[in-house]
Amino acid sequence: MESIKQFVFARNSAFHIINNAPQEKWAEMPGSSSNNIHWNAGHIFVLAEGLLCLRLERGRQTGREMCRQQRKLSMHFKSKWDALTEFCGELDQDADQPVTIGPLEMTTINAVLQFVTFHEGMHTGIIKSLTKKA
Repeated sequence: MESIKQFVFARNSAFHIINNAPQEKWAEMPGSSSNNIHWNAGHIFVLAEGLLCLRLERGRQTGREMCRQQRKLSMHFKSKWDALTEFCGELDQDADQPVTIGPLEMTTINAVLQFVTFHEGMHTGIIKSLTKKA
């Protein structure tokens, strides 16, 4: 349950930062930044969706089309909230297959959820810093 609470905290923070990022800064890549707000916001969601194996209904919209505008991405981010938290109900259940990122091997849903939480926090921090750069 603690992993879900941490994920909820990270997801709420991510949603707040993304939703409040000024539209005019979404495409900017200030200084030595290698990606913009748009990319980071999409990356947060695509990784969470992919690693947690969610089957999302997008109709005819592709992920790229869906992420073109800040408002669409923010609405999608929030609309998948329940699906993500419901999916994590069986935290100690083995993952269908282990997920390996570098030296880290994750074999349970809980381990994957903990990584997703870390990842969201990291990219949320990047987005927050990109909103402040001139």
